[in-house]
Amino acid sequence: MSVQRYPCGSCGAQLSFEPGTASLKCPYCGHSQDIPASMDEIRELDFRQYRELARLDTAKEIEKVLHCNNCAAEFTVGPYDETQSCPFCGSNVVVPAEAEERVAPRSLVPFQISPKDARASYLEWIGKRFWAPLDLAKRARAESSLHGIYVPYWTYDSLTTTWYEGMRGEWYYVTVSYRDSDGNTQTRQERRTRWYPASGMVVVPFDDVLVLATERLPDKYTRRMQKWSLEKLTPYQPDYLSGFQAMRYDIDLEEGFVHAQDQMDPVIYQAVCRDIGGDEQQVTNRRTQYDQVTFKHMLLPIFSGAYQYKGKPYRFFINGQTGQVAGEAPVSWWKVTLAVLLGLAVLAAIIYFAQKS
Repeated sequence: MSVQRYPCGSCGAQLSFEPGTASLKCPYCGHSQDIPASMDEIRELDFRQYRELARLDTAKEIEKVLHCNNCAAEFTVGPYDETQSCPFCGSNVVVPAEAEERVAPRSLVPFQISPKDARASYLEWIGKRFWAPLDLAKRARAESSLHGIYVPYWTYDSLTTTWYEGMRGEWYYVTVSYRDSDGNTQTRQERRTRWYPASGMVVVPFDDVLVLATERLPDKYTRRMQKWSLEKLTPYQPDYLSGFQAMRYDIDLEEGFVHAQDQMDPVIYQAVCRDIGGDEQQVTNRRTQYDQVTFKHMLLPIFSGAYQYKGKPYRFFINGQTGQVAGEAPVSWWKVTLAVLLGLAVLAAIIYFAQKS
């Protein structure tokens, strides 16, 4: 059985437990090191109070609710509005869905750009697709459709406390000898690492961690449209939805917080590494407690569009606040083939002239 060592961070000698304290102490230099509290005592976050809050904050949907049988998106329309197609995939297979008691949005960011400006941003974007077919812009301009829709998001605030255990690495250099290709003795400096045990606690606050509350929007596109100015949030009023549609959330409050934790985790890890210090860090164990957790349910504006090129549908999305566009476009294999042939020709020329010189 291996014996665990606790080297002194000051002189390297073995630390010993100091009776009557919660510390290890060096018998030679007197250096003291706190023993971290047991992580088994950390209370897991209880979500019951937040679920209760959610139930108090629910409201019966009064708008018509539609379900798309093609992409499974669910969205609302005004009680007197008519629609025959899904704003996300363009499918005409939409059917009524039951209204439910759901967490009501309390705020939203109104659309900041008009459909006309959104279409201009889209045409500018599609005109810059270098690998796209030459006639794409003309066809996409004629065939594209555009829908303004409010998309559900959660935001979470939390004060996190993380207890960790790990190792702090400090670099030092030694001189080593070696023989060069001529057999002569040479010296060089080699960097090595001396490791010391490290443990402690870091507190990291988080404010407005933004989580998309639906799985129906492609993540690869929504990640490109995360530049929201949330200071433009305004209290929810149904007036802002007039002429637009609103999407239902399918990631609930509890699952959304799991996604928020995934975003918090790398920030917490970096804070732990900074707290360990040294030149290198190893984190062997950590546990995080989430306190003062609050949330908001909000709606953010997105234009959703689709067009067809040679019978295949392509989708695009436009940030309704900034005009930023994310989407997909077909690739011209003639352009790709020509680029490959030109690359091979250039490579052949380089090899030819290299052999001639």
